[in-house]
Amino acid sequence: MQASATAALLNNFGGFKAPTNGTNLQILPFALDKDTWDDMLNGGGTDTWRWDTDQQRVVSGSDGVHEINLYPQGTGSPGNRGTVDIGGANNSTADIARQIVYGISNGDLAQMGGELKFNAQGRLPLNGDTGISAGVKDELASIIGQPRIIPIFESVAGPGNNALYQIVEFAGVRIVDVNLTGKMSSKRVIIQPAKVLAIGGTPAAGPQKSWYVYSPAWLVR
Repeated sequence: MQASATAALLNNFGGFKAPTNGTNLQILPFALDKDTWDDMLNGGGTDTWRWDTDQQRVVSGSDGVHEINLYPQGTGSPGNRGTVDIGGANNSTADIARQIVYGISNGDLAQMGGELKFNAQGRLPLNGDTGISAGVKDELASIIGQPRIIPIFESVAGPGNNALYQIVEFAGVRIVDVNLTGKMSSKRVIIQPAKVLAIGGTPAAGPQKSWYVYSPAWLVR
């Protein structure tokens, strides 16, 4: 007796809805510019941290997976360092802290029309907030090593809380190092690419719109 089956999964997403299993979307409210992301994919950045699969934690050392600094960065928007509102406008530090640890809730998505979705031009406009607050350093440190999704933006217009980011891609990452105290030159949120399993993703038509983000596998035959 023999039997065979074929499984499939998605790896190109055009948006995200609330997961059907009632969980939150593991998306961070921090956007990275596309030029920096593309440069890292082409070998830019550093390689000083790695994920230890045996210890299930981040340790120092090279693994061929490069890292970049999510913050501070020059976004092109005065007073804004990449924090974006996913949910209500002008998210408080408490809202951002909650989203870092627990993800984007159904309530957050309801305020965005029920989903995060690229428009016909392949963009998702998101309002910006000023800075990455030192008030969320403990929350960021608490998820070091855990896979998360970040928005990738192509352009931004306007200053501070009036900034409008044009999100064009999503990327799977993990935070490997955090320091948001002290002088500006020492502040950092270091990330590296990481595979993320996403429930609630909707497929993209056309060019690649997400990186390192995968759906659960399902049987197609």
